[in-house]
Amino acid sequence: MRRAEQILDAVEELIAASGVVDAVGMNAVARQAGVSPGTLYQYFPHKRALVDGLLQRFTEVLRTQTAVAPRVLDARTGAATESAVDGVARTVTALAESRPALLPLLCGAGPAGEPNVLFQCLSARLALVLLPDASLHSVECASGELATRFLIQGIAVALRHGAPDVRTATLVQTRAAILAVFESRPA
Repeated sequence: MRRAEQILDAVEELIAASGVVDAVGMNAVARQAGVSPGTLYQYFPHKRALVDGLLQRFTEVLRTQTAVAPRVLDARTGAATESAVDGVARTVTALAESRPALLPLLCGAGPAGEPNVLFQCLSARLALVLLPDASLHSVECASGELATRFLIQGIAVALRHGAPDVRTATLVQTRAAILAVFESRPA
């Protein structure tokens, strides 16, 4: 298990350095991890398995870090929807800042071109914040996907700007776009 984690650490470092998931090759991963290509293939038979392993790792982190968000919106607390969206945005922004491979992974697609498991996890978290009574159908709706894409792009833009006031303004605009998507969605 330790060796698999070492390999996933290497993949994460390479994606963070390049900013692109597809730019990472198996030989580069083996070199970065300090293992032979044969050892790498024993743990991960192909690149998709490497990416899937890293997606699973980030999905667990994202679930843990954003687990409080749906409870923030609980009607008994009286918390505003905006605060709940801000909480998710702040959490994901902090995670993306500390682990730069997150945003390229969120932008990647699954094997059939569908949103990957990490994107789906974030989309589900947003849907639960915005639609506390969300059924599985609403979690997978086009509005949820669009809101998630707004969040990812807003965070990417915010992270490119060093000034805290510019970051804050960008995330406020991102929140407004996300809320507009859900307010305008068909019933």
